[in-house]
Amino acid sequence: MTAETSADVPALFAFHEVIYPLWHEAWPNKDAAMMRELLPQVREHAAAVAEAELPGILRDKQAKWDAGVAQLKEIVARYEKAAAGTDDAALADVVEDLHSTYESMVRIVRPVMKELDAYHQVLYRLYHHDWPATKLDAIRIDAAEMVKACEALVGASLPRRFVSREAELEAAFTTLCAATSELAAASAGEDLGVIGSAVEKVHSAYQGAERKFE
Repeated sequence: MTAETSADVPALFAFHEVIYPLWHEAWPNKDAAMMRELLPQVREHAAAVAEAELPGILRDKQAKWDAGVAQLKEIVARYEKAAAGTDDAALADVVEDLHSTYESMVRIVRPVMKELDAYHQVLYRLYHHDWPATKLDAIRIDAAEMVKACEALVGASLPRRFVSREAELEAAFTTLCAATSELAAASAGEDLGVIGSAVEKVHSAYQGAERKFE
């Protein structure tokens, strides 16, 4: 897996080093002194996150990421103001908002299912590299890998919080895997029009499946 296809933003996960004590120690114990003490680390990590770039595989998440960064900056500004004041309840509220925003940004980056992420890694290579360069041999390899990834996806267990959506997710996966089979069949030939249509169909089906997790 290359950096381009790895759904990872190191600065975001490094931020957890300060989020953890804030949320699991300072906040539940109403320890305002600790909240103020950790502000410099929060400021440093937030700045690193704001400067971080998303890997290529997350390019379709850029708008959500940018919104998260803007929200993070706004919260840090409120954190600084609250830490300079004497209203400890207001300070605790800001820490709660910081934790919530951090968690939402992690969800943007972290794959919901490892099986769907494995599929996406191959799709990314296909859609952004092999198909634009019309590398037919590579496209055929991609299609075969995606068929295997689909088999793993269909047989995978859903994350607990999405069990209530099982029927609609199964339908989305079925649509995705049907489109993947069409791509494999199309790529066996050399009609670029047919292959291109199959690639776009797979890409749209993947996006449809991913939206079910939002």
